[in-house]
Amino acid sequence: MLAGMVAASGAMRAQEAGAEKPSQDDVRAAYLYDFGQFVRWPEGAGRGPLLGCVAGKDPFGQTMGKLAAGKQINGRTLEARNLDRPEAAGDCSILFVGTPERGHADAYLAATAAKPVLTVGEGPDSLTRGGMIEFVVVEDRVRFSVNLDAANRCSVGLSSELLKVAVTVTDKPGTGGSPK
Repeated sequence: MLAGMVAASGAMRAQEAGAEKPSQDDVRAAYLYDFGQFVRWPEGAGRGPLLGCVAGKDPFGQTMGKLAAGKQINGRTLEARNLDRPEAAGDCSILFVGTPERGHADAYLAATAAKPVLTVGEGPDSLTRGGMIEFVVVEDRVRFSVNLDAANRCSVGLSSELLKVAVTVTDKPGTGGSPK
């Protein structure tokens, strides 16, 4: 289901039309947009726009902004933002910390600790550092794994539909968890 939504969200349209295959960064950007449709934020998480934030240098170019333009999730408009400092991360709804920011990942995650911010990263230690979703490449395709414990600690509800298409879902990363 989620894979179908990624295809429908625009990053894959070029491929379907016979044009150039979307880059892995385009697919990641589409996933970030789509994740918002499968998350339940707590009631007190805000009524303003859903902010999709990218920590540091944005690998997605204009893709996130284009995907979010004019769209709504659960009656909330979407906005894409770039962050140049970790202190601003607590205002985000979704936060992506990419490979170039790995050295600052702990600071960004600390700024979102105990706040209802869906944290998404890439790299082999994103989940063990406390991130909720980690992008992985499987057979040259962008997929993701989930740290359900981290999401639960921050009251970020993840839909069973999202969990079904994850490569792995662990309750407690670093301890072997319980893959589902």
